[in-house]
Amino acid sequence: MSVQPGDILRDTEPTAVSGIAGRFSALIPEAWRIFYAFGGATMATALRVAEMALEREDLHLVSSEAMFCQAIPVGPVAASAEILRQGKTAAQVLVRLWALDPQSPDPSAAERSDLMVMCVFGLSTDSPFEFVGAEAPDVPDPDDCPQPPPRPDDSPFNNIAYHEQTEFRFCNSHIRWNEEFPAGKPESASWFRFKVPPLRSDGSWHPAALALPGDILGPAVHAGAGGSVPPFLVISLQLGLQIVNEVRGEWLLQHTKSQVAGSGYASGTAELYDQDRRLVAVATQCAKIQPIKLG
Repeated sequence: MSVQPGDILRDTEPTAVSGIAGRFSALIPEAWRIFYAFGGATMATALRVAEMALEREDLHLVSSEAMFCQAIPVGPVAASAEILRQGKTAAQVLVRLWALDPQSPDPSAAERSDLMVMCVFGLSTDSPFEFVGAEAPDVPDPDDCPQPPPRPDDSPFNNIAYHEQTEFRFCNSHIRWNEEFPAGKPESASWFRFKVPPLRSDGSWHPAALALPGDILGPAVHAGAGGSVPPFLVISLQLGLQIVNEVRGEWLLQHTKSQVAGSGYASGTAELYDQDRRLVAVATQCAKIQPIKLG
């Protein structure tokens, strides 16, 4: 099946629903499918909804917390936005997003909570409290990192539309898709870019797009578990995103650590850096780890 190339800025843009305050619709296309719509893409759509509902150009997205309550297929979605508080220097918005029937999409119907995202917007001010406690890993530049090796022919992750919209390069990982490898330190460093970058008119990335590279717990879990485990899905239950700088440039460096995995779950963090190794965002993630049976 041929899939139209994705443009994450275009494909997460909401439209206000006429006659219903705080109600929006959007269409997440096939390009952003893993098995369902990629969690980072649905979160990015919700962040765009919050921004549109708030209508405050003086405030920028500072923090967000997503709770994934139900898998969302690619296709039409609806969302509601509730402005919980709006002050001079900060505002909080709660977004609920849910899937619509693709045969008869009605964004005016009763709302559901397939995805809930709490967003904090704030005003940038001068402060004597400025430091960065995170440090980018010492890794080669993206052009000096190899493409990932091909997956085995029977891998359930072949022919995934999402993988055609982004480029991903490991830069310090011992993960091998096509062979066994021993369990190691549960962390990973990788370079990420969109094939169509999410650029605003001033040349910076739209901050909502950071939800996609922030959704990156899987490689750290794989590194910690080793190559003898069966293929598995990382089913996001929670994804937090703290945005600390705007992004300019093509590539982002993802430094991912899984602090713990067990009882079918895993948790971890991802620090995102630009090509100059400047910290731009920090993600936190909790996910269900679900093995996939082959055949």
